[in-house]
Amino acid sequence: MKVDIKKLPKSEVELTITVPYETYQKWEKKALEDIGKNIKISGFRPGNIPEDVIRKNVEPESIKAATFDYVLPQTYAEAVQKNDLHVVAQPKVDIKKTVEKEGDEFVYTATVAVMPEVKMGDYKKIKVARKPAKVEAKSIDDTIQMIMDRYAEWKDVERKAEEGDRAELAFEGFDEKGEAIPNTVSKNHPVILGSKTMVPGFEEAVAGMGKGETREFEVKFPKDYHAKPMQGKKVKFKVTLNRLEAKKEQILDEDMVEKITGKKQSVEEFKKLVEEDLKKEIEYRNSQAHDNAVVSEVIKITKADLPEALIEQELGMMLEEQKRRVQQQGLSWEQYLGHIKKTEDDFKKDHRKGAEERVLARLGIQHIIKDADLKVEEQEVDKKIQEIISQYPEEQQKMARDHFEKDDNARRNIRHNMAADKLIDMLSK
Repeated sequence: MKVDIKKLPKSEVELTITVPYETYQKWEKKALEDIGKNIKISGFRPGNIPEDVIRKNVEPESIKAATFDYVLPQTYAEAVQKNDLHVVAQPKVDIKKTVEKEGDEFVYTATVAVMPEVKMGDYKKIKVARKPAKVEAKSIDDTIQMIMDRYAEWKDVERKAEEGDRAELAFEGFDEKGEAIPNTVSKNHPVILGSKTMVPGFEEAVAGMGKGETREFEVKFPKDYHAKPMQGKKVKFKVTLNRLEAKKEQILDEDMVEKITGKKQSVEEFKKLVEEDLKKEIEYRNSQAHDNAVVSEVIKITKADLPEALIEQELGMMLEEQKRRVQQQGLSWEQYLGHIKKTEDDFKKDHRKGAEERVLARLGIQHIIKDADLKVEEQEVDKKIQEIISQYPEEQQKMARDHFEKDDNARRNIRHNMAADKLIDMLSK
């Protein structure tokens, strides 16, 4: 079998595969055997029909099609393996010459995307600093206040509304013509003034109102408001203050700490606990930002002629990831697309650049891991798997262990992630 390879743009290759008559004849014989098992010819039992009888009773094109089903995948796989091609998609096949008589060669082309050649800049110059996790005293105080607010008690007051008060409002919105706007009506809407949960300007306009008072004012919705019909729209609201409550004074003492945590501990112990939680959160955010910064630097020095197939595969993964996120929010994919007023094709167009960067990042990382010889030993993987298993509840640990023992991909993914972690450490300072 002869294979000629022609390189094409976007990391595609065209294989011209010439199959000798003897090889074609072998697979044709196999195809005839299969046909003979599935046709009925008077005087013959299926599977025992001579070739010449089959040829007389079956259209030549049908015999060719059955032969192609053997010849194409077998010879294509052999060509790919012998030429050490790392294909990333199904080939597009074009038959150039068929066998019409004894001695004819069978010739076809297979155009397929392959893993692109990666050209890297000097990755050893990448050194991204890690940002220390520093917890400000104000962050601790603000967090404690936010926690205490969840346990706040309220009392009715007879005075003008102030920032921090909880107001219950009845309101309706009207357009510039004075006509009521759908979905801008509420009879008993609770809002804490100053919380900035309403449209900008709304809560400020309520400040100074008294219980039972009605006030009219105009606000302009932001240009990026989530509901597209309301973006940048001027709305005149008619608002009545039905109820006004003030927060009862809160004191951070051991009783309050016990109310929040469910156990007795000192105020200082509670503050320390809040600080530790904040530090873990900051460390996680800093770590994510740092890793993303390293990957961004890798993308900058990674060059490759990306095949369309790899980009499409990445877009498909991004699409599925978004569908899962939407589902977790309780929406169907169709509802989500309707809400953002876009189609699935629009989603792919919007995320194409991101897909290209993700592919480049993966190629760059794989190149550096190989070039820097960042190996992960089997005992390292075993230790990591044991750490993961130990985090499961005791009754689920056997199931988790069985999963890692039976699923080679799970173990491979852990090894890859560990190698990537070593790469991150190497490119950090």
